[in-house]
Amino acid sequence: MSKKVASGFTAVELFAGAGGLSIGLEKAGINVVIANEIMRDFAATLAANHPHTKVINDDIHKIDFKAELKRLGLESVDVLSGGPPCQGFSTIGSKNRKDPRNSLFYEYLRAVSETRPKYTIFENVSGFKRMYGGFAYKTLLKEMDELGYDTRCEIMNAADYGAPQIRYRTIVLGWRKELSPLSFPKPTHGNGPGRKPYVTLMEAIGDLPSLSTGEEKVAYDQEPATDYQKRMRGSQKTLLEHNASHYGEKMQEILRTIPEGGSIKDLPQRLRPKSGYANTYARLLPNEPSPTITRNFGTPSSSRCVHPFQPRALSTREGARLQGFPDCYKFKGCKQSKNLQIGNAVPPILGEAIARAVKQALAKC
Repeated sequence: MSKKVASGFTAVELFAGAGGLSIGLEKAGINVVIANEIMRDFAATLAANHPHTKVINDDIHKIDFKAELKRLGLESVDVLSGGPPCQGFSTIGSKNRKDPRNSLFYEYLRAVSETRPKYTIFENVSGFKRMYGGFAYKTLLKEMDELGYDTRCEIMNAADYGAPQIRYRTIVLGWRKELSPLSFPKPTHGNGPGRKPYVTLMEAIGDLPSLSTGEEKVAYDQEPATDYQKRMRGSQKTLLEHNASHYGEKMQEILRTIPEGGSIKDLPQRLRPKSGYANTYARLLPNEPSPTITRNFGTPSSSRCVHPFQPRALSTREGARLQGFPDCYKFKGCKQSKNLQIGNAVPPILGEAIARAVKQALAKC
């Protein structure tokens, strides 16, 4: 089914996940006209929340992006973004675009070639520049140069831009050599002149109702008290995805026993699991940004993810809040899938900061 393309700046997003970066692009005023995501639940979430985007739920190898743009009446696109998985990137011999270990990386580059965007956003793990002895990073810059793009790289922390979470990502910005270069947005939060304090965990989730084991609540029981809470709640009236997992008796006792700020090390010997890292079965700190949210933020035995005061791990909505998804955002699939979508996402607030910098450059074109 064809989609009507809105006027204004346009973007194609690859490996789009649940749409964290899509939210950021759209809030900055850049319309995501095509989003590709192979995982069915992720794509369903995208389609439900981004009705004006053509969501392609298919293997990227099968997609002709030039043809897809033509179907929308477009010859090219203003922005192309995405974070291809680079695990297993081949470092042996000459480059091999068919090597299954690195093909997704080269599919990103193929999409750049086919869509000829004015600007590109490449995002990856914080250690991307060191991955495989720097070979993946150097290859990206070389290939982009051959395609006619200059690049600039920085490791960005989402908390520096107003997210209530310490989350580092490598961002590589690219621009056609004949266009104005891109600059990274200046941090707005944290230590530094003119910056606001970091948004803390309880400033992000403190207005959400308390939960007992196995409980779900669908109504707010207090007004939002902070700017961040107001921003996330917006005009939403029904509370979505605020649920606690069901725990057995021993786990409930463990969760009741962990002191504020404590972890597995603070449990009595009879309750202490036989294995686990020092930051497992650990309470989040209320007056600091949360550590990096992972797909297992609802599992107490994962890295620090137990509520600061309640005997449970984070709810799905609390995880979404810490990532920066608004309360109206609906996730598709089972709880495990929803938490995976949230944990894998680019924080929308970080995405918006990057997208606004790109839009400033686009306005000069």
